Amino acid sequence: MHDDTAALRRPNPLWSPLAILLAGLSLSIGWGIRGNYGHGTGAMFPGALTAIAVCLLSGREDWRERVAYFACFGALGWAFGGSISYMQVIAYAQSGHAASQYYGFYALFLIGFLWAALGGAGTALPATLDRKSLCEMFKPLSLLFALWCVLYFAENPLSRIVQAQFGLRYGDAGGPRRHESVLYWFDSGWLSVFVILAGILVFDLVDRRFTNSLWLPALAAVGGVLGHLAELGIARAGFVDRLHDLLVHVQGPQSGFDRVRLMTNWPVLFSKGSDYIGAAIGIILGTGLYFAIFGKFRRGSSLFLHMALGWFAGFLLFPVLLDMRMTPPRGDNWAGILGVYAGVLVYSVRHKLWPILVASLVTGTIGGIGFSGIACLQALLKSFGNGNLAPGLAAAWTQWQTHAGSSANEFPAILVNVKPAPGWQLWHEANWHSFLEQSYGFVNGVGVIVGMGLLARRIGPLDNQAKRQYWPEIVALTVVLPVLLYVNLVKNVADWTRVNPSHVVAAVPKVMRMPLVGFPLSATGWFNIFFGTAAIALVMLLSVHTRRRLSLLEQSWLGRGQLLFVVLLWAFVIGNFGKAITGFTEQRLLTEGVITLNAVFATIMIFLLPRSASELPPPTTRGFDRLIGGSLMAAVLCAALVPPLETACVRAVYGDAPVNHAGKNVPETRFGLRANWMQSPLLKGSDHR
Repeated sequence: MHDDTAALRRPNPLWSPLAILLAGLSLSIGWGIRGNYGHGTGAMFPGALTAIAVCLLSGREDWRERVAYFACFGALGWAFGGSISYMQVIAYAQSGHAASQYYGFYALFLIGFLWAALGGAGTALPATLDRKSLCEMFKPLSLLFALWCVLYFAENPLSRIVQAQFGLRYGDAGGPRRHESVLYWFDSGWLSVFVILAGILVFDLVDRRFTNSLWLPALAAVGGVLGHLAELGIARAGFVDRLHDLLVHVQGPQSGFDRVRLMTNWPVLFSKGSDYIGAAIGIILGTGLYFAIFGKFRRGSSLFLHMALGWFAGFLLFPVLLDMRMTPPRGDNWAGILGVYAGVLVYSVRHKLWPILVASLVTGTIGGIGFSGIACLQALLKSFGNGNLAPGLAAAWTQWQTHAGSSANEFPAILVNVKPAPGWQLWHEANWHSFLEQSYGFVNGVGVIVGMGLLARRIGPLDNQAKRQYWPEIVALTVVLPVLLYVNLVKNVADWTRVNPSHVVAAVPKVMRMPLVGFPLSATGWFNIFFGTAAIALVMLLSVHTRRRLSLLEQSWLGRGQLLFVVLLWAFVIGNFGKAITGFTEQRLLTEGVITLNAVFATIMIFLLPRSASELPPPTTRGFDRLIGGSLMAAVLCAALVPPLETACVRAVYGDAPVNHAGKNVPETRFGLRANWMQSPLLKGSDHR
């Protein structure tokens, strides 16, 4: 007979050194690959892979049978941070300009915290909810997935259609002149969030079977009329110009540039439809009032509502109304993601989901230290043989940074052709950005397993009494495998079909004809056909397995989880190598080479480390009060103390010299007369930068 107390005194399997190493490697591999694919879709892979590893390493059978959910929510949690722009922040932290460096390291901590906090919260969700709540959450989530898929394919065509209605030329969401789109708003994902928010409202309406639905058009109409009348009243009172000056801010210096070409803090769509702004705001408020009165937001849709409303609250408050832009002119999704995290916190407190709160704080704090800390470590390692630190240049860098004796645009000739010290050229030509990404990914993996390790011995047996439903598991696996693979690997086609300057033709033709028939189709079209066929086959086989067990999947939950881990891992490793192969150089050995070796070690460990014997959970869920207080205090202290310490370390080595050198291009700074966003603001008629 097992003694529960004795079982709880055994070493925590998630805190063994090898388990921490596997979690770190899992996120490190994924983060290195994420760097090649970018954005939220790229960040989903390391999130899923690490969540699978942690689930299996826990030894808890009630967690392992949810391995598909761990993978799905781990992927979704880490996806949010992928929308945050951060390259300029790294440049600020390594610029040599003191104020910009302090700002850069604080911003890096914030970005790292937000990214990891939501990743930790997503990973902890399946370890917290009962089976009924977890399965029901997939009802609104499936609708949101469908809307996201439609928007994935329709956003660019929709943008061009809207552009055409206003007689404007540029409208592609990701194009070089995307800021001239009527839908452009600080390079953010506001349209996606708006569509998701609308989907949540539609779900609630349908879920309530349209109870009291007649009030919706009535309140919306009343709101629209009142809003239009309010707009007319403001115009009659002569307050339009005053209100305009209060709410509309030009994004750039007040002099030196044509104000007509400067962007403002609102989308062009709003100014083009300014005659209807009052009515539109009234309709939105009327609709909001309806759902505030009658909305139920059941089956987990309340969580998504908190997150969507939080996104708009953070985005509207900080960059739009308060002009708090982190990396102008780059995107300000950071403010929206800050609001999303606030929404998760509010929801967790309201529903007493303390494990999610703890996991997010612990993982976020380690992630914040990781992002800023690895950027600091990278700067210190690059100091060896750094030409910027050559004797006799310190005074020149100080003079330039303080603007003494030179204009804001002047770059002294002595600093233009600085080269690495003899023998250090290969060191400085290495792919240091990949070093930063993979190292930061490793720290994030450590954060996830430490946070989940705190939960494994505090959360009692999960409530799995409800009848098992297969369709949510199929949806989760569909998101983790075919969907996640497609949105990333389809980007390979652009690299395969791009003409390399050193070659006459591309590796793959842009258009290929079907043999014997001669039917022409683009390379992307052929990729979609083959990948789509494989995806349909996978979903079909998973559905068949629910009725007639397939031998490959008829094994323990540990075995199924190991299979999922290995398939996902090597599909991405091989796919990532396929993306890089057309332009592979020796610098890529630090990326694809290290990723492949780490994948080999991770494969060995995922089969050898998880124990087959079940880890007994605590008899009941233990209190989280002290843990929440300690986690919150640690987060605040680290946020206050770590960035200035990192800045001091870098400045102790470099002084006013920057870490990187880009010839005649001046270092990127956030403040001072040389601030890049002041010298080169975003202008209509010019490419986005």
